[in-house]
Amino acid sequence: MWQDANTCYQALIARDARFDGQFFVGVSSTGIYCRPVCGVRVPKRENCHFYPSAAAAEAAGFRPCLRCRPELAPGHASVDAGRHLARAAANLIEDGALAGARFGDLVDRLGASPRHLRRVFTAEFGVSPVAYAQTQRLLLAKRLLTDTALPVTEVALAAGFGSVRRFNALFRERYRMQPREVRKTPEAMPRSELVFELAYRPPYAWEPQLAFLQRHGTAGVEVVTGKRYLHTVAMMRGTRMHRGWITVMHRARRHTLCVTVSNSLVGVVPEVLGRVKQVFDLACRPDERGKGVKTSNIR
Repeated sequence: MWQDANTCYQALIARDARFDGQFFVGVSSTGIYCRPVCGVRVPKRENCHFYPSAAAAEAAGFRPCLRCRPELAPGHASVDAGRHLARAAANLIEDGALAGARFGDLVDRLGASPRHLRRVFTAEFGVSPVAYAQTQRLLLAKRLLTDTALPVTEVALAAGFGSVRRFNALFRERYRMQPREVRKTPEAMPRSELVFELAYRPPYAWEPQLAFLQRHGTAGVEVVTGKRYLHTVAMMRGTRMHRGWITVMHRARRHTLCVTVSNSLVGVVPEVLGRVKQVFDLACRPDERGKGVKTSNIR
């Protein structure tokens, strides 16, 4: 779909949330790329360039919009066998599969050859898996800088960068600004928790999903109280176990879920958010046949 520029432009004009995350638009007059739901004035057609992923837009030289925030766009669901491998790889990368791991580990996990995975991935997303992972790390860092008061050093490590120097250099190179420039406010948030928004494509059956989780949740691990979902978390990264908790609430007007994460889980933020996306099926395409709600697998 994203290759059909006229369709993309019509979706952009309509700010159709069903297309959110399906493509990104780079605007040549500003050097910025946006989600199709961005609230800014719609640019002229001749200034619009459409890309299948945020990574492809950044590879073309565009930097992310500070208003619509491409890092908040919903992900991709696997829709057919021909695209399944590439999208499975993308899902794993977004969940932090390459944080502290080698590309070969991802290949082994998917049971594919490196050459084949690179080929199908590049055909689907316009960039290599490694470049896609780099963009995901940068977008997560941008999200942490925008939504939390974590020091830049902690942001870099939580996003999966091996060094603060490398993070600062890549951030300046790619986004043409210093990491501290994307802070919304200098006021500190409580250090006991981190708050994120995860977008979905409407409509979303929040109450039936909560009812399902309440019926099938694991006792002592998952709780549904009122309109909130709570979950204790124990997750490994490397040799270290991270323990904490999350809560999830619905923000219907914004088409997002608000996820609060205990600060003790800052070292596994990509993995935690990835599992929340899986549990609540946030990559779902409502314009296609649904897969049904899924039981929890945050452990």
